[in-house]
Amino acid sequence: MNWKTYQVAELQEKYIYRYLTFEKLIDFLETGSLHLTRMDCFEDNLEGIEPYEITELDQIDFLEKLKNPTELNPKLSQNNIDLAIQEITTNLRKVQTDINTRQQEIFVSCWILSNVESFAMWDIYGKSGFALRFEREYFEKLIQDSIHLQAEPTNRLELLIGGTVQYQNFDEMSSNEKESNLPYSFFRKHLSFRHEVEYRIVGCGENLDATGLKFKLSKFDDSEFEIIANPRLDNLQLRVYQNIVSRYSNTHSLQESKLKKWLNFKIIDF
Repeated sequence: MNWKTYQVAELQEKYIYRYLTFEKLIDFLETGSLHLTRMDCFEDNLEGIEPYEITELDQIDFLEKLKNPTELNPKLSQNNIDLAIQEITTNLRKVQTDINTRQQEIFVSCWILSNVESFAMWDIYGKSGFALRFEREYFEKLIQDSIHLQAEPTNRLELLIGGTVQYQNFDEMSSNEKESNLPYSFFRKHLSFRHEVEYRIVGCGENLDATGLKFKLSKFDDSEFEIIANPRLDNLQLRVYQNIVSRYSNTHSLQESKLKKWLNFKIIDF
């Protein structure tokens, strides 16, 4: 398994965060492993799309026009219209198949680049959310040092890459050569997702027959990371969750969010 990093040399953010449910936090502590999700399980249909496929997607609007005779040149024969519909439909179906096939060979762990916690992410998870925080450079070394620990089927990954997602305007892809030349399609996402500021670990491998993989981390009990509680937990709830976390880890405790004092400032009894 080869290890690489991508687009990290000039990053200003020191930390990466992963916001997750309490159940997934316990799984992380219990297994000492990252979960890498197969890319076709993500909500974003276009994960891993290539530039030429984005160009093909431009034909969707034209296909709709072809199916609406009132918007067409009356001089066009029905035969030519039918042939054009057939060709575009065939091309679009091929793009669907190719993207899905590619996504089934890519496994991803998603993180957020930031120097601080995100209220937006806490809002998404509500009181059921928690966060892990690593120093990014430390995390990358930890991943590299853990490669030799992997068991079947994770050990059959051929390539492992840590890097940042590049957010691109797909509508302008055909005229933007720089964006078209992105070396790894799995670091490409539509510009509408740029609020995520995503850092990801990506594993590539064929015929793994799994929707997710466990990536075992080296010397987990001694590894350096923080577990952060949701700032909207009250003190009683925080203590309850701290007690539960202590059953799974002797070295990593659940910490109070640094945002809590800002969230509760108006009701603090000084």
